[in-house]
Amino acid sequence: MIAPVEIKVNVASPVTDSLVALDLLDSPPLWRDMWFAEARARDDVGALPLLAGRLTIRLRSGDRDDVTVGVRPCDTDRLVGRWRAPFEETHFSYRLERDWCGERREVAAAAISRRPPGSVATALRDGADPAHILDAAQRQFVVTCTPRGIPIDHLGTLGPVTCQTWPEVDLDGCSVQVERWSVADVDLLELAVRLQPHPGETAAQFEVRAMSAHRAIRATVTRRALSIADFRESKTHRVMTALRATS
Repeated sequence: MIAPVEIKVNVASPVTDSLVALDLLDSPPLWRDMWFAEARARDDVGALPLLAGRLTIRLRSGDRDDVTVGVRPCDTDRLVGRWRAPFEETHFSYRLERDWCGERREVAAAAISRRPPGSVATALRDGADPAHILDAAQRQFVVTCTPRGIPIDHLGTLGPVTCQTWPEVDLDGCSVQVERWSVADVDLLELAVRLQPHPGETAAQFEVRAMSAHRAIRATVTRRALSIADFRESKTHRVMTALRATS
């Protein structure tokens, strides 16, 4: 199997200036509130055991609700049974892809369950442990494919983070997703392009095409007088660290 590639570009320029440069300031985004599940704060201030164990549980609520259990970077040797390849069901999808961001190259696995609009926020308002919000398939994924020893019971939530998404932005002929995460003093803007291998395309050919797309999207951002931030940490890590510091 040739895994898809998601190319991500973090923009370092001020977000409002960036939205102007991308012609998005007057374009309405999809708005959602977003939370991350983590072990409840203990004496080890600032610790993020789930994130340190490469496990992320993300919960989003708004016009579209979903719950995502992700492992990144993922040890593909731990993936067994149906978790070895992507699949799609009515309200559930499983992705296995490579994340490219700057010089980082990571394999990511994600089990995503789609929920009725507003249902996730309601469950969290009612005090539900986020671990109890996972569906049966996501629990199976955690038990089967994630590193052992990660505390996945009696979790708390970090957030909410305001999430704005522009799903399909035409940027010089390329369809790009633009996403903004805002909370406290953190305001991040990211562009993402997802590439699928073509039928009959070899792994080497796909790699060349992905590298070309990576250069092209970075060049497009630069042509619009925007600077690129090649953070060592992912935007998830930066946001969760900020949230833990204020929890």
